[in-house]
Amino acid sequence: MPTYLFYPRRADGVSLTFIANTAEGDVDALELAAEVAAAHDCVGVFVWESAAAADGKDRFVGEVARRGAQALHQPMPRRGASAAV
Repeated sequence: MPTYLFYPRRADGVSLTFIANTAEGDVDALELAAEVAAAHDCVGVFVWESAAAADGKDRFVGEVARRGAQALHQPMPRRGASAAV
């Protein structure tokens, strides 16, 4: 199973920590991100797959936003999947 990195994000867009966990695929990783968002005092969670690309770089999977959270930064362009919690 691939390893995913979950970055809980504050309202100012900063992530001070990350959580590494395995998941069956992107959909399962986004479901885990929803659980992380609900468990932390954050506005959302960025999800990356660790070193998934052929060039050895991490791959952006998507962002899960916590419902009712206010973001103070401009969101990244939509390049991956996105889901509301």
